[in-house]
Amino acid sequence: MSQITPAQIDWSDPAAPLANQFGDFYFSKKDGVAETDYVFVQHNHLPQRWQPHPRRHFCVAETGFGTGLNLMVLWRHFRQFRQANPSAHCQRLHFVSFEKHPLTASDLDRAHQQWPEFADMAAQIRAHYPMAIDGCHRLVLDDGMVIVDLWLGDVLAQLPQLGAGSDGVVDAWFLDGFTPSKNPQMWQPELYAQMARLSRPDATVATFTAASAVRKGLIAEGFAMEKAQGFRGKREMIFGQRQHHNLTPSAPLPTSSSTPPPTAVTLIGGGVAAANIALGLVRRGVKVALYCADSDVAQGASGNRQGALYPLLNMANDAMAQFYQQGYLLARQRLNQLSQKHHIEHQWCGVLQLAPNDNVAKRIEGISQMPFSPELVHGVDAEQASRIAAIPLAQPALYYPNGGWLCPQQLTQAAIAEAQQTGLLHCHFTQQLQALQHDGNQWQLQFSHNDGNNRITTTNVAASTVVLAMGHHSAAFHATKPLPLNPVRGQIAYPRQQATTAKLQTVLCADGYLVPSLEGRLTCGASFGRLDGSSEWRAEDKQEIDDRMDRSFGRYPWRRELQQDDQGRAAVRAAVRDHLPLVGQVLDWDKINSDTKIAQAPLQQGLYVLTGLGSRGLCSAPLCAELLISQLLDEPQPLSQQLQALLAPGRFWLRKLAKGQPLPER
Repeated sequence: MSQITPAQIDWSDPAAPLANQFGDFYFSKKDGVAETDYVFVQHNHLPQRWQPHPRRHFCVAETGFGTGLNLMVLWRHFRQFRQANPSAHCQRLHFVSFEKHPLTASDLDRAHQQWPEFADMAAQIRAHYPMAIDGCHRLVLDDGMVIVDLWLGDVLAQLPQLGAGSDGVVDAWFLDGFTPSKNPQMWQPELYAQMARLSRPDATVATFTAASAVRKGLIAEGFAMEKAQGFRGKREMIFGQRQHHNLTPSAPLPTSSSTPPPTAVTLIGGGVAAANIALGLVRRGVKVALYCADSDVAQGASGNRQGALYPLLNMANDAMAQFYQQGYLLARQRLNQLSQKHHIEHQWCGVLQLAPNDNVAKRIEGISQMPFSPELVHGVDAEQASRIAAIPLAQPALYYPNGGWLCPQQLTQAAIAEAQQTGLLHCHFTQQLQALQHDGNQWQLQFSHNDGNNRITTTNVAASTVVLAMGHHSAAFHATKPLPLNPVRGQIAYPRQQATTAKLQTVLCADGYLVPSLEGRLTCGASFGRLDGSSEWRAEDKQEIDDRMDRSFGRYPWRRELQQDDQGRAAVRAAVRDHLPLVGQVLDWDKINSDTKIAQAPLQQGLYVLTGLGSRGLCSAPLCAELLISQLLDEPQPLSQQLQALLAPGRFWLRKLAKGQPLPER
C-alpha cells in the first residue's frame, strides 16, 4: 500500500490552477467545460450511444480525476439524457477514475467555485470526497443514478487490480492527465495494454493529445485511431475505437460461464448486510424478494441501539487494514445519505482507542507513528484525550476524529424503507428457510411460517438467483455447508448515565467499549461466546462485561458509575477465523478436486453469500454489498482483485488447491 501525496497547487491565477508536481494546468483557462465537452464527450460519441446501449449502465474510465470537471460535464449530459428518455434501457452512469495526487478538500472547494452551474453536483462530490487513502473509494451520487469509483494511487499500479469481467468493463475512455511531456510516467505502454484488457469490444477512447507515442501505443493494443482538430486553436487531438478484444485472466479468481445479469433476486436475511444488498439492487432496477425469519428486520445482531463505527487498523497496514479503511468511508457515506431522509440516531463524535495492557499500548504507539491520514487516525496524549472525551483519561490514545456511533437497528430499517420506496422490494416476514436445492434449472427454496398459534405452513419458491445474508445460518444447507462460519454470541449492557459518565463526548474502546449516552443510558460491552448460538440473557455475561469494563477503565473512579441492571441484549454474529467476511458466488464444492485449476474453479450458478461480518458489520456491510452487487451485475468492482480474493467464499479451499494440499472432505 502506497502513501498518497496530495496535489500541490499554485493559485496565482484563480482561473487556471497549476499543478506544481507537473508544471501543467488542471483545465483550460479559455473554457474548461467546453474543452471537456469537445474532446471527451463528443469524440466518444456521447450521449447518442446511450439510447441503443445494451446494458443498464454505461461505464466511463478516466485517467486523472483532478477537480472532477470531466465527471460533472458528463454527469450533466447523463441527467439530461435520463430526463428526456426515462424509459431508456441505460439507466445509470458508472465513472471510474484514477488520481495519484488528489486535491485537498479546500483546493477542491476552491476549484469548484469556477463553475456555479455545477453547484449541486460539486456539493455531492465534496460531501463524499474520500480521505487520502490508497485504493478504491466508491461514491454513490444522485440516489444511485451515478456511481463513481475513485482510485487513489498511481494509475499504472491500480489498473491491473481492476477485474475485467467476462467481456471487459469499460465502454469509453477519457484519456486525460497532464500532457505526456510533463507526465511521462503515466503515458506508458502498460497504460494502453491495461486499457485494452479492460475495454469492452466496442469501447471508444478520446484524448486531448496527438503525441505520436500515444497514438502508436493505442494502435498497438487494437484501437483504431483518428486525428481531429484540437480544441479552439490547439493543434490536434486523437480519438478511436477498439477493434479486437483479447482478454487474458489476471488474477487467480474462479470464473463461471457468462450469463445475463439478473432482473430479479431472492434475498434471505434481515440484518444490515441484507438491507444494504436490497438497497443497492433496487437502485439498479433489480426486483428483490426479501425473506426474513423474524417479524421485522434488524431483530438479531443488527438490532442494537448503539454501535461504534471506526476502521480496523494494524501496524502492517496490510490488505485487511486496506479493506476496513475503504469500508469505513463508504459506511460513513451511506449513513450520512440515509440520515438525510430517515431518522437514525448517530453522532460523529470521534472514537478514542485506549490501551488496556502493555502489548496494546505498543501497538497503539506504533500505529500513531505510521503515515496514516490524520483525518483517519492520529495519536493524542492523555491531556488531549481527556479534553476530547470530556472526562478524565490518564493515558494516551489513538483518535479517529471522523468516527462515532450510530443506531444499527434504525440504520437497517432506514435502508429497507428507502429500498421499499422504489416499489421493487417486497418483504416476506416470519419465513424461515428450511431447504435450498438446485433442480438443474432453478433454485428451489422451502420456507416455514409459524402463525403464532403453533400452526406451521410451508411455502415453496423457485428462483434463478439467490443471495444468502443469514449470518451463521447461511451454512445450514448442503450447497453452503463448507462455508467456514462460526456463531459468536455477544451481549451488551445499557447502564444509566451518572455524574461523570453523562459528560462523555466520544466513544471509548479498549478491551471493551463505552458509547456516550442516548436517552440517559450508555452502551457498554461486549461479551463474546464463540460457537454459541443462543441469544439468551445470562448472569455470567454481565460478569464478563463488568470484567471488561474493569480491564478497560478500572483505573478511573468513574468506572464505578457503570452499574448494570436488566437493560441490555444478547445477539449472535457470524465470524470467520481470518476475521474477513465471505462475499460472492459460492463454489461448487462437489465438482472440485485436486486437478482443478484455481481460475477455473466451478461455481454454483446463481448462488451468492454475504456473511461472516463478525463485530465489524457496521463498517464493512455497505462495501461488501456493493462488491457482491457489482459481481452479480457485471459492473466495475469497488475492490482490487487482491482484496476480492481475500473475501471469496471459497478462499480456504482455493488456497489449498494453490498449495497442492488435500482438500477437506465434503
